Amino acid sequence: MTRTTHSILWGITLTLLIATPALADIASDTGPGCGLGKMLFNQPNFTGKHHIMQQVFASTTNGIGMQTIAITLGTSGCTNDGVFVSNQKVNAFAEVNLDHLRQEMARGQGEYLASFASLLGVPADRRNDFYALTQETYSALFKSEQTTAHEMLAALDQELSAHPGLVVQPSS
Repeated sequence: MTRTTHSILWGITLTLLIATPALADIASDTGPGCGLGKMLFNQPNFTGKHHIMQQVFASTTNGIGMQTIAITLGTSGCTNDGVFVSNQKVNAFAEVNLDHLRQEMARGQGEYLASFASLLGVPADRRNDFYALTQETYSALFKSEQTTAHEMLAALDQELSAHPGLVVQPSS
């Protein structure tokens, strides 16, 4: 390594060491929000403050982790002020399990479809009717291989509106 390169690296290192505590004071505790990274790296340092590198590690961990799912499902310290609407549960479940739902709706049975029916609030004694409906209306629910969860849910909502009593009250 040349003398110039060595001097530049030391300068950068020294700048970071001096600037980091100042930046940490400015950033206070808000950091990366929630998720696995925040849970792992949320411990204050010996001064009782959070170091900016902790926030960087937390943010990086969240970036490669599953923070989106944690936020959606309200896990890993991610909340929605304690309120989690059933519709959000249905949306999240459909998004994450769309391929399974696609297969099981085509067959008119399956564990994912049963869980989905429960989230929707389909009464236990009407589940077979619901399964049959999803099988009968499969081509309307999935117009193409590229059908998204949102599109499937909109189509299902339309189908269910023609069958009052099939969905009573979403479970919480």
